[in-house]
Amino acid sequence: MKNKKIKKKNLKLLNKYFKKYNNYYIINIYKYNCNNLFKIRKKCFNLKIKFLNIKNNLLKLIFKKKKKILSLLVNNNFIMFSKNINNPAKIIKNNKKLIDNKYYPILKLACINNEFYYGEKYLNFLCKTKSKNNLLIDIILILKNYIKYFIIFNIIKKKNNIINIINNIIKYKNLYEK
Repeated sequence: MKNKKIKKKNLKLLNKYFKKYNNYYIINIYKYNCNNLFKIRKKCFNLKIKFLNIKNNLLKLIFKKKKKILSLLVNNNFIMFSKNINNPAKIIKNNKKLIDNKYYPILKLACINNEFYYGEKYLNFLCKTKSKNNLLIDIILILKNYIKYFIIFNIIKKKNNIINIINNIIKYKNLYEK
């Protein structure tokens, strides 16, 4: 009876995280030792990433309609919930260690704004991906610079026009005086 209550409580907590965060990564740290796991947890805490070890049965309840995801849920799974798109990917990439001829942690699944990326082949792409807010900031900064240069160019152009007008007036004045 206690076990069912705990499962329901954990399931509610997980559903809350899935609703709150648009981005999550499911990783395998099956062969990691405590020291390496502590380092990853610390980095996640510093970057405000929720890092949870979740039993496969709970994950299977959540993803019961997605068969492709269910096939990935073997061994020990950790989930990283984040509001930032690429911080978890950077943590995964920077903490790769060769253990028994395989690099860990292994990226099983990344969900970015309801887009699914399956496997390690997307890790570099996810590290370089920018969020919508970051892209908007980049676009605004580029437009700001173009507007600034446009205004400066027009001011210089007007100054040159004024200088040309003054020069022409001086020329005509000199012609009339002769």
